[in-house]
Amino acid sequence: MYYRKFIEFLKEHGIYDEEVVKYYREHWELFDYLDVEKRINMGTNYIIRNGQLEEMRVVVPIMNNDITVLINVHEYIHVLTNYNKINHRAKIKTKDHEVLPIFYEKVYVKENPTEELMEYHNLLNECIDDTPEEQYVLALDISDKLMEDYDNQSIEQVNRKVKKLVFKDTIHKFINK
Repeated sequence: MYYRKFIEFLKEHGIYDEEVVKYYREHWELFDYLDVEKRINMGTNYIIRNGQLEEMRVVVPIMNNDITVLINVHEYIHVLTNYNKINHRAKIKTKDHEVLPIFYEKVYVKENPTEELMEYHNLLNECIDDTPEEQYVLALDISDKLMEDYDNQSIEQVNRKVKKLVFKDTIHKFINK
């Protein structure tokens, strides 16, 4: 049921790609979200050899509630945005690499506003507020701006806006040094 919900969300928002979904499933390691010790390894791991992205391995929870779907949406976006970089020289962790995953998290939460999911998402945002890593702070800020006028745009349209907002943010920081 929840896997179907995950796929429907991807299709509804124009981020479903059959080839990428197949890759995602072939390279995921599933675990029970209730196993707190396994959560430490959760995420997308990039295997880079000789400067080329060779493979992505995804450690995600089995989808059995909205929180686990949300986590899978986030990691799927990482795979989607980096899939075309496989077997190429690529810079993976760019300044804006968390923007789209966090943005689509916000979209998912907006469309599925259960108390449990909103509580979890707020906790994530609080954790980001407590981290000094610029990429997460930037992702929260830009994803909030994107949500202001989000109207089910294509991923290409959203990505163009992300690039503009990241550029604006970079210029602003440079000028104010």
